[in-house]
Amino acid sequence: MRISDAHIRAAIADLENREGKASGAAVRAELHRRHGARGGVARIYRLLDEARRGARHAESTSLADRVRELEQQLAAMTGRAERAEHRELAHQDRAAVEIHALREKLREREVGNRTQGVQHEQFLRTYREVVALRKRVAELEAREAGRGRAGFKATPGDEIA
Repeated sequence: MRISDAHIRAAIADLENREGKASGAAVRAELHRRHGARGGVARIYRLLDEARRGARHAESTSLADRVRELEQQLAAMTGRAERAEHRELAHQDRAAVEIHALREKLREREVGNRTQGVQHEQFLRTYREVVALRKRVAELEAREAGRGRAGFKATPGDEIA
C-alpha cells in the first residue's frame, strides 16, 4: 500500500504538535498505526526535512520581523534619549548662566558697599539738610538785606563790600 504525501505530512504535523519534534522513526510508527504501512524511509525523511525547513523558514521570518520591530523600538528610544540629553544640557547651561549672573550681581553689591563711604539713604538725608540750611541762610541774608545797611553796625573784622 502506497501512503500519500498528504498523509505523511499530516502525521508529521500531528507528531510535532503533540511532542514538539517528530523523528523519522516516530513518523513511520504513526503511519503504521494509522494506515498499516510505514512508508519508504527516503520519502519519509525527505518530507520530514521539508516540514522542518518550512518551520525554520516560518521561524526565521518571524524572527526577522521581531528584529525589525526591535530595531524600530531601539531607534525610537535612542531618539528620545538624545532629546532628553539635549534638554538636560540646555537646562544645566541655563542654570549655570543664572548662577554666574547672580554671583556677579552679589560681587558687585559687595564691592559697591565697600567702595561707597556713605549709604544712599544717609546721603539723601544729609543733602536735604544742606539744601534746607542753604534756604535758611538765603532767607536770613534776604531779611538782613531788607533792613538796610543803615542800621548795620560794623564790628571789628567785618568787611564792607
